[in-house]
Amino acid sequence: MFLRALLIGILGCLSYLPTCAAVQLHARPAPQTLPPVLDNAQLRWLWEHRELRLGVIARDNPPFDMLTTGQAYEGITADYVGLLASQLRLEVQLQVFASFAEAAAALRQGSIDLLGSVSPQQALEAGLHLSAPYAQDRPLLIVPQQHARERIRSGARFRLALVDGYRPRQQVQALYPLAEIQLHPSPFSALAALALGDADLYLGSTLGSRYLLGRNQWNGAEEIGHAALARQAVGFAMARDNKALIGLVDRVLEGLGDQHADVHERWHARPAVVHRSPGIPLSDAEQHWLAENPRIKVLVNEQAMPLSYRDGKGQLQGLSLDLLQLLGRRTGLEFQAEAGGTAAQMVEQVLMGKAQLIAGLPYSPARGERLRFSRGYLSSAYVLVMQGHAERPDDLAQLDGRRLALEEGSVAQELLAQAYPRVLQSPVSGALEAVHAVAAGRVAAAVLPLDQARLLVARWYPGRLRISSLALPAAHFAFASSPGAVHLQSILDKALLDLAPREIDALVRRWRSPLIVAASAWQRYRTHLLLGFLGAFAALVVALLWIRYLRRLQVQLRRAKRGAEAANHAKTHFLAAMSHEIRTPLHALLGMLELAQRKAGQGVLDHLAIEVAADAARGLQELIGDILDVTRIEAGELQLTPTVACLREQVTQVIQLFDQQARGKGLRLDLTVEGEVDRPVLLDPVRFRQVLANLLSNAIKFTPQGRVQVSIFAQPRGDCLVARLIVDDTGIGIAKAELAQLGQPFRQASNQCQSPRSSTGLGLGICHSLCQLMGGHLQLNSELGRGTQAQIHLELPIHPLDLSVPVVAPPSDVPVDELPLRVLVVDDYPANRVLLAQQLDYLGHQARVAEDGAQALRLWLNEHFDVVISDCSMPRLDGYGLARAIRLHERRRGRTACRLVGLTASALADERRRCRAAGMDDCLFKPLGLQALIGALGGSVARQGKRLPDGEARKAVFDFEHLRQLADNDQGALEAVLADLRRSNRDDLTRLAESGEDPKALAALAHRVKGGARILRAGDLISACERLEASCASEPLHLERLHRDVQVLHAVMQDLEHYLGSRAQA
Repeated sequence: MFLRALLIGILGCLSYLPTCAAVQLHARPAPQTLPPVLDNAQLRWLWEHRELRLGVIARDNPPFDMLTTGQAYEGITADYVGLLASQLRLEVQLQVFASFAEAAAALRQGSIDLLGSVSPQQALEAGLHLSAPYAQDRPLLIVPQQHARERIRSGARFRLALVDGYRPRQQVQALYPLAEIQLHPSPFSALAALALGDADLYLGSTLGSRYLLGRNQWNGAEEIGHAALARQAVGFAMARDNKALIGLVDRVLEGLGDQHADVHERWHARPAVVHRSPGIPLSDAEQHWLAENPRIKVLVNEQAMPLSYRDGKGQLQGLSLDLLQLLGRRTGLEFQAEAGGTAAQMVEQVLMGKAQLIAGLPYSPARGERLRFSRGYLSSAYVLVMQGHAERPDDLAQLDGRRLALEEGSVAQELLAQAYPRVLQSPVSGALEAVHAVAAGRVAAAVLPLDQARLLVARWYPGRLRISSLALPAAHFAFASSPGAVHLQSILDKALLDLAPREIDALVRRWRSPLIVAASAWQRYRTHLLLGFLGAFAALVVALLWIRYLRRLQVQLRRAKRGAEAANHAKTHFLAAMSHEIRTPLHALLGMLELAQRKAGQGVLDHLAIEVAADAARGLQELIGDILDVTRIEAGELQLTPTVACLREQVTQVIQLFDQQARGKGLRLDLTVEGEVDRPVLLDPVRFRQVLANLLSNAIKFTPQGRVQVSIFAQPRGDCLVARLIVDDTGIGIAKAELAQLGQPFRQASNQCQSPRSSTGLGLGICHSLCQLMGGHLQLNSELGRGTQAQIHLELPIHPLDLSVPVVAPPSDVPVDELPLRVLVVDDYPANRVLLAQQLDYLGHQARVAEDGAQALRLWLNEHFDVVISDCSMPRLDGYGLARAIRLHERRRGRTACRLVGLTASALADERRRCRAAGMDDCLFKPLGLQALIGALGGSVARQGKRLPDGEARKAVFDFEHLRQLADNDQGALEAVLADLRRSNRDDLTRLAESGEDPKALAALAHRVKGGARILRAGDLISACERLEASCASEPLHLERLHRDVQVLHAVMQDLEHYLGSRAQA
C-alpha cells in the first residue's frame, strides 16, 4: 500500500511540472536595509550573475515551501529568498524539480545556484554545502485523542504516520520498534489519517505541524511532546566549490537581525491581527484596467461547503465569499457572486466570456492548461467516502473492477487513472453528487477533499457514510480566470500576497469549525416536490395525448412491420448473395489446393492447379475489398487522398494493365487524347484507377469481338481542369430496363455469353460512389446488341507543378534487386510468420521471426534491424505497444529510426491512423502480396541496409538488355549511349547539389531524371524521383522529408554512376 502511495505522491509532484514553467516567487516585502559589505570575489560574482537560480521541489511542505496551484512559490524559504534577492540586487529564477535527488544533481552540475529547506543530513549525503541556518526543526509528536496516547504507552503495536523524506525510516523504526510506519506524500494526508482514526501517532516538523494545526480542525489532535530525535537546522544548499555565493548567502543571513523574527512571526499560527493595508501597489496598466472594469462577475458552486453554499435564506455564504470581501476592500473591485453550476459549466462560462472569475475551483494540470489560476488559499487532504458498514480498503487496488466516484477534471482523477487503471472511475459534476452516489450504492466509494466530505456527510448522511484517509497529494483551491485575464490575476495575486498568512488562517479556521450548516426546507424536500410536480404534469400530458397516441400507434406498428420485413428480406438477400459469392471461389481454391497437394505427394508440381487457386483467392480478395468499400461508402468513412498526378499517365498505366487481356480475346484497345491532359491535377490516383479499371474490365469482359475505345478530353476552366473520360465498347450491350438496376449491390445485367460467377455486381455501384466523392459523376449509355458507353465527368484542381514530359509505363515485373535488409517479422500465427519470411527471402532480404511483441523487443534491443514488420493484434505485447517501445528506446539511445510497418487483417477505417499514432511508418493489410511488400520495404529505408561485398554486388540498376535492344544490338551505338548516359547522370548530380532547398528546381530536375529512367526501366530511380516530386509538391513544405528524399535520389544516381562506370570498363 505504501509503495503505491509513494508512487501516487510522485505522480502528484510530476503533475505540477508542466504548469510550473512560469512559477513566480511570492515573497512578502521586507524593510529596506543597507546592503552587506562584500569583498572583491563576491562583487565579481554578483557582476557576472545578474540572477539567482533557485531550485524548488514540487511538494507540499508548509510553511517552508508551498506551490499549491503551481503558479506561485511562497513560504518561509520563499521569504528568505526574497530577502537575499533584495539585499544582493538580484533577480530570482525558479526551476521546479520532482525530487530532492534531481535538484541536488542540478545543483552539483551548475544548472541552479541555490536549493532551500535543506537539512545538514541531506546536504552531507548529497555532497553539498549548507549555509548558515535560517530555521531550526525539531520533530513533534501528535496524537488524535487521549486513548491513542495510552495505547502507545501501553507497549502495544501502533500506526505511525510519517511524511516520506522527513527523517530516515530506519532511524524512526529504531526509535519506535513497535510502530507500523505509514509513509505519506504530504503532511496533509498524514494528519488526515491521524484525524480519521487511520493512524495513532504523527511525527513531523514542529513548524509545519503547528502551522497546519492552526489552520485546520483535526478532531482534537494534540501535541504530546518532541520525539527523541536530534533537532536539525534548515538552510540553503550550494555547490561546495561556489565559495563566492556561499560567502554572500551567509553574510546576508547573519546580517538580517530582527528580520528573522519577522519572517517566523508572519508564518506562526496565532490569532490574526486585523491588517489595514494602505493599498496594494499597482502598475499603470493594472490601474487603467481597474478603472475600466470596476465590477467582476464571480461564479461559485452553491454546493461546495465550506467554500460556497446557500444558507437557509437563499444567500450565498462561505470561505470564498468572505475572502472576496477582503480582496474587494484592498483592490476596490466589486465582486458580484452568483451560482454557476458545476465546475465544468463554470469553466465553459468563463472561457466564453460570460463571467470573469471562478472562486473555490480545485486546481489540476488539465484545468491549468485551459485557465489561469491564482495562488491557492485553501488546501485539503483527499479522503475516501464510503458506506458506514463497508470495510476500509488497505489499498485502492482492492477496488479493482468496482466504481469510484471522482469529480470530473480533478487532480485525483488524473493520479488514480495512472496508479489504479483497473478501478472504474465514475466522473461526477461535484462533491454533493458523489456523496449521493455513495449513499445510493451506485459507486463503491468517492474520493473528495476532507473539508467538503466532512460537512456533506454530516449534513446529508450522518451515521450512514464514513470517511477514511488516502495517501494522495492535497487538493488546492484557488481563483481561476480565462488565460487572457492577465491584469485581473495579477491584481488578485498582489492582494492575496498583501494578506498576512494569519489573516487567511483565521478565515480558514472559522469555516473549518464543526458547526454544521442546517439545510433549508426547500433543499431538504425539493427533490420530492419536484418529482411530485413532474409526475402530475406527466400524467396530465399522457391523459391529453392518449387518444392521439392510440390513433398513431397502429400506423406506426404497420410501418414498423413493413420496415422490419424489408430489413429482414434485405438481410436474407445479402447473406444469400454473400454466401453464394464467397463459396464459389472458395470451392475452387480448396479443391485446386487439395489436388495440388495430392499431386505434390506423388512428386508432380501442378502449376495449373496453383494458378487457378491463386486466381480464385484473388477473386475472393477483390470481393471482400468491394464489400468493405461499399460498407465504408455507406457509412461515410471512405476518404480520398488527393496527390499531384497526370491524367494521361494514370489512364495509360491502366490501359497497359489490360492490354494483354484485350489481345488475348482478339480485341483492339485504343486510346484517344484531346486537350490539355498533361496538366498536373490533384486527384486520388488509386481510386481513379479503380474506377477506370472496373469500367475497362467490364468492357473487355462483355465484348466478344471488335474493339474497346478509351477517350480523354480535358480543357481548363479557371483553376480546374474539366475532364471527360469515355470507355466505349462494341460488346453485347445492356437492355434499357436493366440500366437503372446496375448501381445496386449484387445486381448484374442478364447476358448469355458471360458466366454470372465472373462478377459480383458491386463494381458499378462503387464506381458511381467514387465519382461522386471526386466531385463528378458516372453516366452509362447502352443499347442491347450494340455495345455500351461509360462517361466519367470530373472537375479536378490544377496544380502549378510542371509534369509535361513523355510518359513511359513502368515495368510491372517484381523487382528483386533491392539492397538486402535485415527484417524482423513479428506475428503470433505460425503460418503468417513462415509466409512473410519466405516472401522476404524471395526478395533477397534476411528475416528473423518472433512470436510476440515481447520477444521481438528483446531481439531488437540486441541486434540491428532495418525494418520491423509486426502484426498489430498479439497477446502480451501487441504491435502498437511494440512500436511505441521501439520509438522510446530510439529517442533515449539516440539510435537511427528503423522503419516500422504494421500488418493487420482488420477492416476498420481508422486502422492506418492508429498505426501512425503508435509511431509506425506504414500499415499493410492481409492478405499481403509481393508488390505491397516491396512498396513497404522500398525507398530510403532499403538504402540503410548494409551493402554486400563487391563479389556479391546486386543486379543491374536498370534493364541493360532492354537498352541493348534499343541500340539494335550495335555495340558501338550501345557504348555511345552508355557514355551519354554517364555524362548526363553526372550533370544531373551536379544540378542536384546546386538546387539546394528550392522545391521548383528540385521537382523539375526529378521529373527530367524520371523521364530518362523510364526509358532505362530503372525502377529504383523512378521511385526516388516520384518521392522527391511528392515532397516538393506537399503543402506546407517539410524540409526534413525533402532532405531525406534528395539524399535517396543522390544515392540512387551514384549507384547508376558506379554501374555505368563498371559497364564502360567492361
